Amino acid sequence: MSGFRKFTIVGAGNIGGFIIEELLKQKATGAIDDITIVTRPASRDKAQNQSFAARGARLASAAAYTDVPALTSALAGAHVVISTIGLAAIDAQVPIAQAARAAGASLFVPSEFGMPTGDGPGLQGLLGGKGALHARLREVGPPLMLVYTGPFADYSWAQIVNLDVKSGKVAVGGDGNTPISWTGRKDIGRFLAHVLVHAPASRLQDQVLRLEGDRASFNEIFRGYEERTGVNLDVTYRTVDSLRAKLAENAYDFDAYLHIIWAKDGLVGEPDNGLFPEWNPTKVIDILAPRT
Repeated sequence: MSGFRKFTIVGAGNIGGFIIEELLKQKATGAIDDITIVTRPASRDKAQNQSFAARGARLASAAAYTDVPALTSALAGAHVVISTIGLAAIDAQVPIAQAARAAGASLFVPSEFGMPTGDGPGLQGLLGGKGALHARLREVGPPLMLVYTGPFADYSWAQIVNLDVKSGKVAVGGDGNTPISWTGRKDIGRFLAHVLVHAPASRLQDQVLRLEGDRASFNEIFRGYEERTGVNLDVTYRTVDSLRAKLAENAYDFDAYLHIIWAKDGLVGEPDNGLFPEWNPTKVIDILAPRT
């Protein structure tokens, strides 16, 4: 057991809600004493946050995630602070980490929950500078745990990255055969809540956690989708060089950036799935085209 019994989550949006849901389940078993959700004042009354509050979570507001004294007060007593803020506000994690340390937290989990990040494969913009951010977080905050999950198995199939399979037309980088680690958001929440409570603190502090709910290439997923649905997908394969050219024109081309990474190496590394032997995550194809 980690000994961590008081958790604070900053942000309850895309991935945060799934983590809070699973932490509340742990609280219902008596494994957790306290869950606090820190949101902006405008988000406090959202139905999801009020639902969490009705089930035992405490709500706290911070007008700005850069206000260290206010955040320190909101984080008071937390053993673990989890940040789930979005990419647009990613630099706000430095004051959050500072506040977590000032509040006496034993662990800070920054908003990663995707592919392994660092300085990137020669890429600029977007996630390319996260290595420097990690170093800064280690400098100013409590012990750090990075969580790498691969792309969200339930949330990656959008037109913005040319993966809207329901439209019947998709486009990927490379030849589509590169294996990719995928994990659904519900499964991320389940895994994280489990290990934060049941794994020893030494396995969490200053560590990297690598989750892999499924391992499949785009071509394998597309074939499975066609077999289950009877839909023939129109797949376009784009060279990495052509995607690099797009990125050179626009360093914030999210589609090009991600497909370069997925075409070159889509794995999170050696998975730590063994920390939760009963995990049993859902495969990508069962999310995209469930059996009837």
